[in-house]
Amino acid sequence: MTEKILTVLFVLIKGVIGRTGYTGVALLMAVESACIPLPSELIMPFAGYLVFSGTMKLLWVATAGAIGCNLGSLVAYEIGC
Repeated sequence: MTEKILTVLFVLIKGVIGRTGYTGVALLMAVESACIPLPSELIMPFAGYLVFSGTMKLLWVATAGAIGCNLGSLVAYEIGC
């Protein structure tokens, strides 16, 4: 059961990052930081693989992830406030 859920999530993450690049990393990290259960443990390792393969740059992946975390945290803060 868990494997099927993780497989579906990974296919979703792979598709979003594949289509939108750095924006997708920021978007997915924002969703994760806004308390929606989308594991960053699947998002960032895949982005790291793309860095390893030369498709993306490490600086921009890290920056997109940090921006996404901040935007998602801001949304969660505003909802809580």
